[in-house]
Amino acid sequence: MDEESFCCSIRRVDATRSPVCGLAMLNPGWCHVRRCLETESVLMIGRKGSALIEDEGNVFEIKENRMLLLPAGHLHMGHSRVSQPLSYWWFHFYQCVELDGELRIFLPKMIGYEEAKSLLVKKDSAEMKNDIVLPQSMEIAKSELVGNLCGEALSAYSQMDRSPLSYNLAVQKILLELSSEFRDKVCETSGMGAAETLVKKTLEMVESELSNPNASVKFFADALCVNPDYLGRCFKKVMDLPVGQYINRRRVELACARLRESNRTVEEIAYECGFGSRRQFFDEFKRRTGMTPSNYRGESAYIGINAL
Repeated sequence: MDEESFCCSIRRVDATRSPVCGLAMLNPGWCHVRRCLETESVLMIGRKGSALIEDEGNVFEIKENRMLLLPAGHLHMGHSRVSQPLSYWWFHFYQCVELDGELRIFLPKMIGYEEAKSLLVKKDSAEMKNDIVLPQSMEIAKSELVGNLCGEALSAYSQMDRSPLSYNLAVQKILLELSSEFRDKVCETSGMGAAETLVKKTLEMVESELSNPNASVKFFADALCVNPDYLGRCFKKVMDLPVGQYINRRRVELACARLRESNRTVEEIAYECGFGSRRQFFDEFKRRTGMTPSNYRGESAYIGINAL
């Protein structure tokens, strides 16, 4: 079965509400319950292990670095019991607005892959800001970024009674990031111009050079045999930010993942992520996250764990 043939069109992602979320940590023998949620969709993002989930008769696999979307109104259940420890993030969500004193809920619309491609290729990012398209299942390329967003969302959920807006915005960011990644994949298979192709190659190189303190627009331009100014213009046009800012953003995202999931010292992580000095790391990390690396490590302890 081609899992990309199943897609969901989601309206008003800016009006997303999430009543509950968590980090499931499950033992062998577990099987997802049989249920149908009338208004809430479920987003699952795999971390470890593997499980088969059946949705309206179609079987999908949830595993490390793969997302699975179970739309509202669909009957879903475990296809079989898991044979190994399983871990995944999960979020219940829906979209709603108040119209004439009544609450209106927008349900996802199931569409085919060709219709999804048509929507994504014809519309630019600004037009797709509030109406997004997601596949039911997709391998996640930017797994560290999405993992960081999930961790931030769970942290915000723990304070939801004081700030529900922050939590709902965090869930919106996850949906928008996954939608953006799906759009990039669709546009790539539909053909790209010279600038998009150049930027795609640059993005691939950035991921392999994050630990290199010499990574810069000139470094990548030399490797790709193009003019640095030309690469810089193409990158800013496609990504809406300069190469240097993108590199630092990805380095901080990588550092966040290592602070959460390893016992390495802050200094070790700084150099592993390509920062030339401890001070540079601290300044950039605090500017982008609003806290020091040590505070982030303390605040990001997993919350909302479900262990069965």
